Formats: sequence, C-alpha cells, structure tokens
Amino acid sequence: MTMMAETIEDRLRSYYRWNLPVKIMIDDIELPVTGVMSNAQIYVPLKALFAAIKQPLQLRGVNVSGTYKGNLFDVTIGTNTLRLNGTTYQLDAAPFGTNQEIYVTTFFVATVTQHIYEWFAESRLLVFEGLENETFQIAAREFAPFSVLPQQFLKEDIGGQEQLPTLEWAGIPEKAQSLALFLSDEHPLAAGYSYWTVMPLTADVTRIAADDDHHDKTLHRFRGIAPVQNTGYHEYLFRIFALDVPKPIYTGQLNTVNEARAAFDKHVLDVAVYPTFAKL
Repeated sequence: MTMMAETIEDRLRSYYRWNLPVKIMIDDIELPVTGVMSNAQIYVPLKALFAAIKQPLQLRGVNVSGTYKGNLFDVTIGTNTLRLNGTTYQLDAAPFGTNQEIYVTTFFVATVTQHIYEWFAESRLLVFEGLENETFQIAAREFAPFSVLPQQFLKEDIGGQEQLPTLEWAGIPEKAQSLALFLSDEHPLAAGYSYWTVMPLTADVTRIAADDDHHDKTLHRFRGIAPVQNTGYHEYLFRIFALDVPKPIYTGQLNTVNEARAAFDKHVLDVAVYPTFAKL
C-alpha cells in the first residue's frame, strides 16, 4: 500500500498543475489544440478531435448560456444534453468554450467515439485509441463496452455488492503460454491501479467468473469498484495480457498496469481490452 500511496502522490503532483496544457493524441494523431484540467477532470477540444479523425461534426445543445456560431459549426453550449450529428447525448458535466472550440470530458469523448484512453503523467499526454478490428478480444457478459458499470459491481460500503463479472475472451495468440488479467482504474488520481489481478492463467483458459477455480492465482482479490467521489467518471479497463512465457519473472508488486508492462517487458504477444465507466 505504501508503494501505491507514493504512486498516487506522484500523479497528484502532476494532476493538480492546472495551468499546464494537456497534449491530446487520438489514433496516433496529435491535436493542434491542447486539453485543459478543471474540477478533477480532463477536458478535450471536441472540434479539433473530430477534425483529426476526419469525421463531420454538427453540434447543438440546450441551455440559457447562449448560442455561439462559427464558420463551420452551429453550437449552443448546454448543461444537460449535447446534440452531435443529429443524435442527442446526455452530458456527464457541462461543456465550455466559444465558437472556435468547445471542451467536453474524456468520458463523453470516449463513449461518443468508442475510444479508450490512457493518461501519461510524466509527459502530460492523454492518448485515445480505438478497439475496432482487434483479433484478440475480451468481453463482459453483464454489461456492454463503453457502458456505465452496474451498481452490483461497486464496493459494498458505497451501495454495491462486490459482484465478480463474467469475462470471456477469444483470439488468443497461437504462441501464448500464459495469460494475465488486470482491471485498472485509468483516472489520473488512481494511477492505473489494478482492482483485480489474476495470473498466471494457462493459455487454454477462455473464461473467468465467480464460480471458477482460477481465483487461487489471484494477486489482487476483487472487492468491488470504488471511484473517488466528485472526480467525474473513471475509466476502468479489463486487460488480458497474452505472454510467451509460462510464468513471468518479476520482483516487487504488480499494483498498476505500468508495473505489469515493465515486469512483462518483451514477453507480451498481444493485449485484449474491454472498457467500462463508473463515478460517485
């Protein structure tokens, strides 16, 4: 726990340097406009992002804050809903901006564009990545990707039941000799901490659930999700690492995904990822 506290402390120092810009990348393209940090969340420049992925964007929201008309967009900033290309989306937090640019949360961008994201504190870089056309895939039986996590999977002391999800995966690389499961919180305050770690699993395992006998290999037992209150939506990623060794050799703890990557080093053949979100 001391190592975890030190890691969070390091991330906090970076996260609360509010006046510094946040670089944004999506699909290996760096946006010409930087993001901003406010109210314990990262806000993303929506117009620049849609331009980078070469998608048309028409915006309209509903609020009393006024209508801003630019050369290419007709935008009304709202607190409850935002209409993109004819579809109305509920907002998790009020956007802000002008007719030149409008800023929305990472959760909103992820769910609308179907991209996961990771925060790299050292370089103050937020990276969005699509999951389409992946051969190695993982899925949860009880909830869809990019959806809000059902309450039964939260910790008991915040109203949940600490229920284990049922995970299934397919497309395991042919040369894989073992698998490692991680459930990480990608919010900057959580530092990529893994709520659930099971390893090593043999390469013929394609499912894990509450009634399976794989939990004797659990490094971190699942005790429910508990996002920090009033910090917006946290992105939680289920990851399955396919490794080319029967059991990775490492020293110390594997508390975070970055620590796992360092420990696995050159033994990772592929990684399957499944995203969900939760907030208090």
